[in-house]
Amino acid sequence: MTNLKRLFRFLRPHRQQMAGAVAAMGAMAAANFGILSMVEPIIDKTLVEGAEAGYVRTLAGSLVLLYLSLGIARYLSTYLMGSVGFAVVRDLRVHLYRHLQFLPLGFHASRSTGGLMSRVTSDVLAIQEALTRVMVDLLRESLTLVVCLAVMFSEDWVLTLIVLAAAPLLVTVIGRLGKRLRKASHEAQRGLGQLSALLQETLTGIRVVKAFGMEHAETEKFRRAAERLFRHSLHAERLAAISSPLMEFIGAASGAAVLLYGSWRITEGALTMGQFMTFLVAAFATYAPLRRLSNANVRIQAAASASERIFEVLDSPVEPLVGSAEWPDGSELAVIEPAGSEEVPPLVHGIAFENVCFAYDDGGPTREVLHDINLSVPSGSAIALVGESGGGKSTIANLIPRFHTPTEGAVKIDGVDLRDVRLVDLRSQISVVTQETILFNDSVRANIAYCQPGISEEAVARAARAAFAHEFIEALPDGYDTVLGERGLRLSGGQRQRIAIARALLKNAPILILDEATSNLDVRSDRLVQEALVNLMEGRTTLIIAHRLSTIQSADMIVVIDAGRVVEQGTHDQLLARMGPYQRLYAMHFAASADAGFALEN
Repeated sequence: MTNLKRLFRFLRPHRQQMAGAVAAMGAMAAANFGILSMVEPIIDKTLVEGAEAGYVRTLAGSLVLLYLSLGIARYLSTYLMGSVGFAVVRDLRVHLYRHLQFLPLGFHASRSTGGLMSRVTSDVLAIQEALTRVMVDLLRESLTLVVCLAVMFSEDWVLTLIVLAAAPLLVTVIGRLGKRLRKASHEAQRGLGQLSALLQETLTGIRVVKAFGMEHAETEKFRRAAERLFRHSLHAERLAAISSPLMEFIGAASGAAVLLYGSWRITEGALTMGQFMTFLVAAFATYAPLRRLSNANVRIQAAASASERIFEVLDSPVEPLVGSAEWPDGSELAVIEPAGSEEVPPLVHGIAFENVCFAYDDGGPTREVLHDINLSVPSGSAIALVGESGGGKSTIANLIPRFHTPTEGAVKIDGVDLRDVRLVDLRSQISVVTQETILFNDSVRANIAYCQPGISEEAVARAARAAFAHEFIEALPDGYDTVLGERGLRLSGGQRQRIAIARALLKNAPILILDEATSNLDVRSDRLVQEALVNLMEGRTTLIIAHRLSTIQSADMIVVIDAGRVVEQGTHDQLLARMGPYQRLYAMHFAASADAGFALEN
């Protein structure tokens, strides 16, 4: 329940609405007390003794006013608590989403996208249910119970004790069911996350599914996941459904005892008919609050399970940032950089890898992928990394923007360790163009100006022209205002790459990383992209990973990576003359191909 307490800290900014809701619930309790207090005079003085017409009219008018007050108070309490609940859920969603944005890549790599999406959607919905309905039930129904018990004790304390004798049994039943329900709800929510992950994965890769004829296999996989979710959800529903019948049975047994004892007390003259009916009305009025409180426990257990999954994300450490963000629960999203964090120095000499080792730690056995890397990237030069697949080329590139941090050694810019510079400043100095071009479901202009949304249209067009993208953009239905759709799939691979290059050109960062930037393109697209890359690389310090042969040959230096080690470096001609690993790679991947655009395998 600790996580639920943490959730309630989000209520702090909404204290005024909470106070108004509580005041409305107090008014409801007072109205209920007045209504119950009128049962005895209505029966004894009106029905039994036959009161005067004026007295009856007074009672009737008072009853109408009390119910009107009750209705207004109920509306205000529900509306105010609902607004608080929705506001808290809004804050929590934004909090969770922003935290996900600042978590390191290693966190995202070890978790499914669909699973994380379910935290922001379905898990938060469970908490919304708890905050918008359970909070109302807990406060309002508890006050109603207090009023009913007060009336019951005032009429006959022995009868009240008979009713309360069932309370320990009710508490035991609710407690045991609650523990089992919490576990079942957790399993159901985890199953929903797995289902979401599978759905997101298959819809994203629908072309591959269709290309390999795996529609039936993927459908069967989804059916099995849906069946697991069905079993867990049904188990949770069975536990939730059994609580009300058990409470009704216990209440009926208690009511039978009250009826027997009460009728005897009336026969003895110790109770009037009006007093007994007041007690019965109050006793029956406790049933609805008890049932709602029982259902509230069901929702609380579901919310507790959801909060565990949410705080699993929120408790994961984010990347270090400059400054911090204060959130409604009093926590800080961002970690303040260590004292003495330096600005990124102007790139004068270059980037250096000094005895760099790196190992992935993804919860299993540690996997060391880089071993004692020593590499110099002079300012303004183009360095090509080549080697077999899985050799560690992309990992080396990912160390420069600090997507990963060396486990040993250091990566430095002009002698300054990247761990000592401000992360936001470092990444502002780096542009990345990858094989898998990521475009957003927005306009072409917004995708190019992604990191500078307020930049002029002329600047966007200049970047597009330099990337040889202006012509095809103008031919789109709405030109630069054309919405590209999810992942930009309306465009060809070469067109997506040229928009990505235009985006990098507009950023105008001094350091450029090209990670398989021209793989899997046709000849014409490759030629256009290559021309765009020439414009992009001009005047920049560039790290090229497994590029086309034409670009590799023109690099200032080629570095051969094998099994996480630098095994050879030099120019294209120098490496061919040595008859070493590069020559064997060249013979394997290039010599038999007359097409100079044949890609070196990654």
